[in-house]
Amino acid sequence: VEADHPDSYYSVAKRCNEADPNSFWCNQYDNKSNQEAHYASTGPEIWEQTEGRVTHFVVGVGTGGTISGTGRFLKEQNPDVQIWGIDSYGSVLKKYHETGEFDESEIYPYITEGVGEDILPENVNFDVIDHFEKVTDKDGALAAREMARKEGLFLGYSCGSTFQGLRQLKDRLKPTDFVVCLFHDHGSRYVGKVYNDEWMKSHGWL
Repeated sequence: VEADHPDSYYSVAKRCNEADPNSFWCNQYDNKSNQEAHYASTGPEIWEQTEGRVTHFVVGVGTGGTISGTGRFLKEQNPDVQIWGIDSYGSVLKKYHETGEFDESEIYPYITEGVGEDILPENVNFDVIDHFEKVTDKDGALAAREMARKEGLFLGYSCGSTFQGLRQLKDRLKPTDFVVCLFHDHGSRYVGKVYNDEWMKSHGWL
């Protein structure tokens, strides 16, 4: 359903919060505390642990909090740090970043979870982001499985998309670059999907 539909998870969460005075609605898409948390923690941690050598920060974009807060901090330390966001086909983020146009024709159903949006969250600071890269549902799922098989990293679906997006951009990188790629979620949430052969076969991906 559309984001403004009464049955969308955006609308249901807001309605439940309004109905229950003892509830708390994070509103992670528009609550600026989201990106401020990453500005205050994730950004400084990356800068400190890389000893200021980070040249690229790559992360999947959903609510926009991670890329906007972390990216803003890193750009303040070194404006040359490249901030790359990973997007999904069926999402409006990449085209909006490149043209300033909210193109509804870009919106169609996709399977990837946690990356891409059919809305423009207030937490996405497009000025901080240097590039968006789109990844297909299939490629993201296969990349997640590859990371588990080859690297022993049991990652979630969006992480597979993030890794695949970085791989698609490899020709833009130099051997001296210091790339930080942030993985948001864990594979335990996808044992019935990405890590299930029958589910993969049902989509024609195996």
